[in-house]
Amino acid sequence: MYIFWLHLLLLCPWSISAQSAVTVPLNNTQISSNTLALGGIQHYFFETSSIQNLLVPSATFTTPNTTNSTLAISEIISTLNVLSENPNSILRRAGSVLPIYLTVTVCSQPQPPPNYQGQVPPLQVFISTSSSNSLPGPSISGTSPVNNTHPGYIYWDSTASPSDQLWIGVSAPTLTQGWTGNWTYQLGASTTAPMHQLLVPNGVNDSIPYMTLDDTDNNNALFLTSSYQGSQAPNFTVMITSQVPTELSYSECAAQKLIQSHPVNYTVTSRGPFNATRQQAYVSGLSPATKYTAYYIQSRPNNLPSAYGPPIDVLTKSETNCRLVYGLSFCDQVAYSVVTSPNDPGADIWNLTASYDQNAQQIFQPFATALSQFNCDTTQYSLVRNCTDCYNDYKNWICSVLIPRCSSPSSFNQADANTNGPSQALREVPFNQSRNPWIDQTYSPNEWTELLPCIDLCYRVVQSCPPFMQFNCPYGDIALSQYGYWQAGSATQNGTNVTFDVNNPTCNRMGLNTSLLVLSKSPLSKPVWILITAMTISVSLLI
Repeated sequence: MYIFWLHLLLLCPWSISAQSAVTVPLNNTQISSNTLALGGIQHYFFETSSIQNLLVPSATFTTPNTTNSTLAISEIISTLNVLSENPNSILRRAGSVLPIYLTVTVCSQPQPPPNYQGQVPPLQVFISTSSSNSLPGPSISGTSPVNNTHPGYIYWDSTASPSDQLWIGVSAPTLTQGWTGNWTYQLGASTTAPMHQLLVPNGVNDSIPYMTLDDTDNNNALFLTSSYQGSQAPNFTVMITSQVPTELSYSECAAQKLIQSHPVNYTVTSRGPFNATRQQAYVSGLSPATKYTAYYIQSRPNNLPSAYGPPIDVLTKSETNCRLVYGLSFCDQVAYSVVTSPNDPGADIWNLTASYDQNAQQIFQPFATALSQFNCDTTQYSLVRNCTDCYNDYKNWICSVLIPRCSSPSSFNQADANTNGPSQALREVPFNQSRNPWIDQTYSPNEWTELLPCIDLCYRVVQSCPPFMQFNCPYGDIALSQYGYWQAGSATQNGTNVTFDVNNPTCNRMGLNTSLLVLSKSPLSKPVWILITAMTISVSLLI
């Protein structure tokens, strides 16, 4: 008899008797797929009381069909009771209230009528923890929808209002004539973890994994993950999609409908902030001048669906003289597009990578010799920096100067500038006038556009190196002509809202942690366009 109830509770952790005919009971840790018409509403019910009571007395017993199964049954019961002691387990002590995690992701939406300019109105989710409101929805006074901060994804948990019963209403807006189709969505309720796990770093919990876009060229994109510890790397993949509706951009099931297959090369690297161990993904086979959306996908244990990160906008370049390089042995923080000959787009990428790296290392060598003359072991010149910091920071600086970042020309119209918004520090480089003459002599890139180094790279050299080297950074107009400033936020460009962040930077940070770039507040809001002439690179931090 105990075995019968044990199996029944495991398979059916909800009570049908508590529901009316119009309400659908939800199973624990299962995802339900549904279709909802315009103006419609669907109701669901979820309870945890049967799950809470899934504690069986630890006494041994026999079944009607065998007299030798006492030990096996006892082991099962013992395991269940041990699990019940874990506060994060699905099994808790009787009398406690299990948490409830509810997620809704919208997989598709109706098509608007012709000439419709606005966004498609979203689905709304209404919650009730009281049996007096068993049909929550927009028509019930005093109820409000769950906050929908991520388009296409709705999350709710019972932390603020613990309850063992939950009534849910999913409501579709009533639209005017001309709309076609329905909404489709997935709904999941669980007492262990969100069934749709969205990984959004919040700056507080550093354990949340994430992925950033390093750069693109006309056919490839390079991504870098957050750091991890241990020898076992997280099981992650990059999902590349195209034309995901803005209203559904945080929905994995919507993105899955538009997934594109591209070759991906996964490797381990130590580049990035603090030289921690990370993974990188090199996606190839993309089309030039094309918009994609990338998602970080990571598997979860216990047969839970994969977790996923926020959407990353990816725009491949149209220029053939920008080539994406990474994995340099000396300039190990370089992971972006560099300028090359537009007449040889099929040139071996690793020969290009090695030639840039060797040129930078050769020019760096006199500095390394000068630093070696200083007695770093016995002479302390700073309480927080040493010669190793000086070596690394100068190396990063000179690599950013000798291996400039190749970018696409901006479509920014200064007359349409949002005077309070950020902008990229770009400069046009005329034919045969690259800052490093070696580039013109070796690759003849024609005209090209450079994303300037972040001025923080210069600041760090001044802070890290011995005073006898007398490094200094430019300021004022000279600084603006040679460096960029790290800025984050949105700006309106030609009527389009553009977001600048770690995936779309305003300057080349060379792997610096963005939290260390607080000094970089640009005094200008408009982009810096400078026509430069060829000059040689010296130990001076003027570039």
